Amino acid sequence: MCEMNELVITDDEYRTFLAQRLRVQGTAMEEIEKVGFPFLFASGSELLRTYILSESGFTASLSEEYKLPDRGFIWYLFSQAIKEIHLTPERVVIKYQLQDKYRKPFKQFYL
Repeated sequence: MCEMNELVITDDEYRTFLAQRLRVQGTAMEEIEKVGFPFLFASGSELLRTYILSESGFTASLSEEYKLPDRGFIWYLFSQAIKEIHLTPERVVIKYQLQDKYRKPFKQFYL
């Protein structure tokens, strides 16, 4: 197993990502600003999951056996590496430890 990693995401960093990379603006950005990270995380926000996977470099760490183009599958694998999550409306802290092996889901769901 690898060492423990920590990913810290602030509200400002996340909004900058949305504005620059995904070009979210106007009323869509205003709506995102109204909710905090606990809501985004609990609701399964695809935008937040994309940002977390991107910033953690998790996908790049996977061996070929796990690389499937489905982000839901990759998120399932990443969830196995998570050891702690701390959420506030302004900040997310995720502590995770990369694994040598991950459990694959039941074949009927992803494979």
